[in-house]
Amino acid sequence: MNIAVSPELGQVEPTSERLPAGGRPARVEIFDDLEAAEPCWRGLERRAAWATPYQRYDLLAAWQHQVGARKGVVPCVVVGFGEDGEPLFLWPFGSKRMGPVTIAGFLGSKHACFNVGLWRRDFVSAVRQQDIRVAFARMAGAGVDLAVLLSQPLGWAGIDNPFVFLRQQASAEDGTFLSLEARGSAHSGGARMGLSPQMESRLRIKEKKLSKLAGYRYIEARSACDIDRLLDAFLRLKAVHLTTQGLPNVFAEPGVAGFLRQACHTRLPCGHQLIEIHALEGGGEVLAAYGAIADDHRFSAMFNTYTLSPNARHSPGLILARHMLAACVERGLRGFDLGVGRAHYKSFFCKESEPLFDAFLPLTRRGALAAPVFRVTFAAKRMIKARPALFAAVLRIRRWRAS
Repeated sequence: MNIAVSPELGQVEPTSERLPAGGRPARVEIFDDLEAAEPCWRGLERRAAWATPYQRYDLLAAWQHQVGARKGVVPCVVVGFGEDGEPLFLWPFGSKRMGPVTIAGFLGSKHACFNVGLWRRDFVSAVRQQDIRVAFARMAGAGVDLAVLLSQPLGWAGIDNPFVFLRQQASAEDGTFLSLEARGSAHSGGARMGLSPQMESRLRIKEKKLSKLAGYRYIEARSACDIDRLLDAFLRLKAVHLTTQGLPNVFAEPGVAGFLRQACHTRLPCGHQLIEIHALEGGGEVLAAYGAIADDHRFSAMFNTYTLSPNARHSPGLILARHMLAACVERGLRGFDLGVGRAHYKSFFCKESEPLFDAFLPLTRRGALAAPVFRVTFAAKRMIKARPALFAAVLRIRRWRAS
C-alpha cells in the first residue's frame, strides 16, 4: 500500500530507541463507536497516559453524545496496539463529511483547547515517524480524506508532542501559561505569582469593596445545587456579553449546555468535578464565574464571564482568577492557564508563551486538493487576530451587525 501521508511528515526522528514492554505497534484499529473504544481509553487513563485533561474519555464522550452526534460527527478513534495486545496510543478523533471530502480531527471541537491524544509514557519517548505514518495510512483505508488537527501544543508536562513530525503551521491563536513549579505555598506568597506588586495591591483594595456585599464568598461548586445554579448564571451572563460583542453564542448551539452540565456533574476520583466551576458571589448575584479542567499537572480555564451590574467595576473576574491561582498552589499543581487566545486580563497572570500548531494532513487525492484551502483559511485567521487594528475592525463590524 502506498502511504499518502509520507510527503507531509517531517524528517526528524526521535533520539530515544528504548522500547516499551509491548514493543512497536503490531496493529492499528479504528473504532467508530466510543463505547467500543472505552476499555482501551480507560486503560490508558488508569496507567496515567501522557495526555492533556482535554483528552479524558468522560469529557469527550459527553461532547460527542450531546454535541458531536448532532453535528454529524462520527467517532474515528485510532488505537495502536503493541505486540502484547495492550494499547500504546489512542487518538480521540471524529470524522465528518464536508461536501466530497471526509475530514477527521480531535473530538471536542472548540471546547478542547490543547490536543495531543493519549500515549503510553514508555512509548511516547520511543515513537517513530513510521509508527505515526502507518496509523494515518490506516485512517485513509477507513475512508478519511484529510486530517485536520488543531490546537496542538509543542509539548506538555515536559514531553514533546509526537505530532510535531507532521507538516505544521501556527494555530490561529496561541496560549499563555504560568509555571507553578517550586513556588511554595499560597501562604508563602504563591498566590501572588504572576501579579505585579501594584496589581496585587489594586486587587486587594477592590476585593475589600466587594467583601462588603452580603454573602460575599469564593466558591468551587461541589453540590448538584451549586453546580446547576452557577452554570445557569454563567449561561445567562455569557449570552448577553456575546450578543453585545456581536459574537455568535457557541454556548447556545444544540447540545452544548447539556454537554457542559453533564461534565460539570461528573466527579473525578480526586474529588473535583470533571469541569470545575469556580465563582465569586455577593449581594445576591454571581459576580464572576470560570469553568476549568485540571489534571495532576495543570489547571486550564475553559470559559468565563462576569456580572453586568455596577459591581463589575471592581474587577471580580481578576479577583476570582487570583483565588483560583491560590487554590492551584495549594493543590500542588505545576501549571496554570486562562485558556487559549489573546486577552489583556490574561497577561496579568500568565506571561509565558505557549505556541500552538495545526496540521492539515491529506490522506487521499481528494484530501490533497482540500488541504491547501484549510491551510490558507486558518493562516488568514491568525493574520487577522495578530493585527490589532484589523481585528478591531472586524469586531466593530460584528457589533454593528449585532445592533
